[in-house]
Amino acid sequence: MLELKKELENIKDSFSRISEIVYKTPVLSSISINKALKADITFKAECLQETGSFKLRGASSAISALSKEEKSRGVVAFSSGNHAQGIAYASRELGTSAKIVMPSDAPKIKIRKTQEYGAEVIFYERDEDNREEIGFSIAMEEGRKLIKPFDDLNVIYGQGTAALEVMDEVDTKFDMSVVCCSGGGLAAGTGIVLKNSLSDCQLYTAEPKDWNDHEKSFLQNNIVSIKTKKHGMCDALENPQPGEITFRINSALNTKGLSANDKYIIEAMKILYDEFDLIVEPSGAIGLACILQNKEICQNKKVFTILSGGNIDANRYNELLGTNNG
Repeated sequence: MLELKKELENIKDSFSRISEIVYKTPVLSSISINKALKADITFKAECLQETGSFKLRGASSAISALSKEEKSRGVVAFSSGNHAQGIAYASRELGTSAKIVMPSDAPKIKIRKTQEYGAEVIFYERDEDNREEIGFSIAMEEGRKLIKPFDDLNVIYGQGTAALEVMDEVDTKFDMSVVCCSGGGLAAGTGIVLKNSLSDCQLYTAEPKDWNDHEKSFLQNNIVSIKTKKHGMCDALENPQPGEITFRINSALNTKGLSANDKYIIEAMKILYDEFDLIVEPSGAIGLACILQNKEICQNKKVFTILSGGNIDANRYNELLGTNNG
């Protein structure tokens, strides 16, 4: 059984450890977006976070919880890019070393930033190699602490601090939340915070149509794995199945799943640029994309969503916004 109050205290404890490292990102709203969707939508702009995504929160939370001895041995992680940057930056700030296993086709900006923050990058091929096996092997051989991108309680607690900031800043009684989802850590942390004070708030995960493992898993009440090898624009969300810990938490919170196709993802990116001058990567805009594609369930509701990241190569961003072939 999920003890909500206890888990909220864990998130607050995490926040006390990472508040000197992470930014308090803006909370935004738009009259024109609300009018168009007939809803009251609150955005948390984690695309403006240090390292460009919310992932710094979970990474800092996990590393700050390590012992002095564990820090002396270093950490290892696997990531398509945003968790990688978070781990690299947090490792530098908290006095440890990091090795990151990244796909060779990860966005160049994510690879470059990870290396600039001081981490050593080990590349793998998405369709040929198992990144978890590579990460586990490095952890075993070098004695490094493996920090998973989502299936780690301290990571989940760190991700929950974004919602904690929102609840401290606004008095809105949210009817629903729509949160981007790869492995489920941000959704789990956010859900714990919201459900502590808003028991009737309906939680939703947001995923791209071809990688909607949470949506399918919630419908079947069991972890479902995506079999496709088709890679789309949401590179940060292409995880084949929910994490075991995160799925347990999200299921206990009665979370449901939404998904969006490319047309709505691109539309969301354009809207966010036009309304807020924000460059948001496709994965970061997936929450709004799901709201756009499923707007009937949001009408007359107070909705919370997180703009989770803004790490995208300039050429790729311009290419996507110049086409709309979803």
